Amino acid sequence: MTGTRWWDSAIVLGGGFAGLLSARVLSSHFRQVTIVEQDSEPGAESRPGVPQSAHPHALTTRGASQVEEFFPGLRSELLAEGCPVIDFAEGVRILFPTGWTSREPVDVDVQLMPRPLLEHAIRRRVTALDAVTVHYGLRVDRLQLDRERGVTAVVARPHKTAGAGDEETVLQADLVVDATGRGSRLPRWLAEAGFGQPATRVTGKKTTHTSRLYTVPPDSARDWCASYEPTIAPVSPRGGVLLRIGTDQWIVGMLGAADEAPPTDEEGFRAYARELRNPDFATIIEEGVPLGPIRRTRATGNRWYRYDRMRHWPTRLIALGDSICIFNPVYGQGMTVAALQAALLDTLLTRHAERGNLDRLGRAFQRGAAALVRSPWMVSTSTDRAWEDNPTLSSRMAAGLFGALTARLPHHAGLYRRFVRTMQMLDPPTSLIAPLALAQIASLPSVSRHLATCTCAEPRRNGQAPASPGRNNAPSASG
Repeated sequence: MTGTRWWDSAIVLGGGFAGLLSARVLSSHFRQVTIVEQDSEPGAESRPGVPQSAHPHALTTRGASQVEEFFPGLRSELLAEGCPVIDFAEGVRILFPTGWTSREPVDVDVQLMPRPLLEHAIRRRVTALDAVTVHYGLRVDRLQLDRERGVTAVVARPHKTAGAGDEETVLQADLVVDATGRGSRLPRWLAEAGFGQPATRVTGKKTTHTSRLYTVPPDSARDWCASYEPTIAPVSPRGGVLLRIGTDQWIVGMLGAADEAPPTDEEGFRAYARELRNPDFATIIEEGVPLGPIRRTRATGNRWYRYDRMRHWPTRLIALGDSICIFNPVYGQGMTVAALQAALLDTLLTRHAERGNLDRLGRAFQRGAAALVRSPWMVSTSTDRAWEDNPTLSSRMAAGLFGALTARLPHHAGLYRRFVRTMQMLDPPTSLIAPLALAQIASLPSVSRHLATCTCAEPRRNGQAPASPGRNNAPSASG
């Protein structure tokens, strides 16, 4: 991103992850970039505008690579803060219904970190840029939109929690980026200005996340940094995600799909952990000391605003990240998609600089952004639809295929590597239904029998498979 600054000013609505990445991109093309953020200036902790930040987050391998391009040295900076970098298979224990996945390396590195710390590190770098200014405590009231001229101004007022008055602030710019995320009011603003409403796709029931932060004494025998028990539609509505996000800090996240809701009281939270088949959750809770309250968020499932299909789109307006599409957060795709869309914006701005104008930038971006959504949308929704009250035949077939896949993963290293690369967005989801992958899935004798036994052997590492006390080893299968 070394482009000449061709235009005067840009405004970014929202100072979260997507907004900060957008501002980084825009700073290479605009002389002045203004971020409008409704929260007060935050530190390295959760803030009201991103309530989901209190839960486990993941930046996929592909997303981390893109963010590192924007901010060279960021990974090392976070590592110095205690955020571990691990080979996914070596450092992450996953318990599927048929057993634990292998701990053999898959050459896919991931870094575990709390989202507030990640945003704080990025915010420090972005706000240090000469071109960037941040207005904290301002809430966007509306956009001034015109069918002929597009976006003409942003109208903001002091946020009610900022303790200021109610006077309007009118900001004008050559380009406006909506990165306000899940709470974006852009559909309403577009309708009120006569642009119409975007078609909206909504899939999957709500997933409830209940999480707590703990400090846990280091244990040399604990050779892993994360543990996971996935929810699997439609038979396993309970699960959890457990991450070490610092030298001695762990975040314990309980998951409840469909009608399950992990409790927020002390005893209920502990009981939910003990009832999971994966013992790591109860162990960390018993060994740890709570660092804060138990927090709950009811995610809204998957929602995609099809701005790319609108007949009329305002000139010089961009919608990015969760303002376009919200994914079920258990798949960890949202931040990566936002990072890839920010890179797309950089590419398109460079192209339009060669033309000398911003005409049609918005429409070109929305179409390109939608293309980046399609693959992760397929992953997030193909099985989530099975949680619905009356799933379609295709949804039931997708859930059946995913069930067969997860039954095979603990027993086939090559298939597991393929699965990891897909979930880390290095390979497309179609790689899991390629002929070789389907043959690997089918090679497990009697998948249904293994699903029924649900054995819980300890994960294999370096060719060995030690058993937990009182539990059977996972059934073997030829590779």
